[in-house]
Amino acid sequence: MDTPPLHWSVDVAAIAHAPDGLSYEANAAELGALKRYAGIEDVTDFTAQVRISPLAGGKYRASGTLRASVVQASVVNLEPVPSSIEESFSVDYWPAEAIGDRDVDAPFDGDLPEPIDGGRIQVGALLSELFTLALDPYPRNPDDKLDWTPPRTGLEPGPFAKLARLKPDAPPDKE
Repeated sequence: MDTPPLHWSVDVAAIAHAPDGLSYEANAAELGALKRYAGIEDVTDFTAQVRISPLAGGKYRASGTLRASVVQASVVNLEPVPSSIEESFSVDYWPAEAIGDRDVDAPFDGDLPEPIDGGRIQVGALLSELFTLALDPYPRNPDDKLDWTPPRTGLEPGPFAKLARLKPDAPPDKE
């Protein structure tokens, strides 16, 4: 995973006084970039509803829902596994100078705020990251079965096989 594939951003000056509701839908090129970014078989649909609300001190909150339809390879037999993602989110954005020492300012029960980059909130980067985190790490179809047989049991020749015949009840050597 390198540079996030979605380059959507919002200028905070345009939403400074009222919450802004935004809708995003990935085009064919962006769907292909998301597929490569996540390392999956296919992304057939990706949409997001995002609301950016101003907070005190030049801070903002981006919240909303992302939805996607994807196809991943089964961990059992590599067959295609279609699935849908619906993920809600809420992330705070602060001016970089307000973040300061991130360890000191970090709330104990929440996530660290993201920096506002050049007066813009990088919505595409956020959605790209949330998308990859929402993917099933072990996709499989409901009827997938792993055809596995355990190794055969019994006396396997090994470094101590010759010593086994020295036991009083040991079977005679077949050599």
